[in-house]
Amino acid sequence: MSKTKHWNLGIWDVRKKSEFWKELAKRKNANFKTIATVSKDLNRLELSFDYEKVQVIFTETDTKPLFIECNFSSDIGRTWFEISKTDFIEKLMSQFSKHKIKSTNKELSNKYLIKGTDNQMVREIINNKKIIEIILQENITFIGGEQGKNGTYKLSLNIHRNINSIEQLEAIYNLTITLIDRLKRKRNGY
Repeated sequence: MSKTKHWNLGIWDVRKKSEFWKELAKRKNANFKTIATVSKDLNRLELSFDYEKVQVIFTETDTKPLFIECNFSSDIGRTWFEISKTDFIEKLMSQFSKHKIKSTNKELSNKYLIKGTDNQMVREIINNKKIIEIILQENITFIGGEQGKNGTYKLSLNIHRNINSIEQLEAIYNLTITLIDRLKRKRNGY
């Protein structure tokens, strides 16, 4: 059996990405570390920083794709939303979804299922040209925001394995910052 590029049993060596993660951390004044298991067989990349009083953590491991978690220390309100890639079956099933919202961008609405609270904040996110452009360009898997416990708000992004350059990682960083700005501006009355 010939070995293909994608035959990896679900384990990817993220250490190859550490140089451009380190470069982004330097550019953005963020903390970067590579964490290995005791047996040194699995690795995790972690980039963390605070932006506008929001704690942001990027992680990617040998077994899990790029995941971003943003924890707001303040209450954003009852706003929740999910933007997720859809396949044919999900698209068909979404016709019966209660909280489905359409973007003014047809390509985004065709490729993604958008659910959430139909309010101004969510509409600003799903119709923002800059946000839509990065979602489509980088083929983002999932973005979601919801009210957490203890008056906090949590924004999560699940990307994928194909972020393989500083330019792509910086685009994801910019998307994250833009999402935080949108959520904070509504809260701050901008």
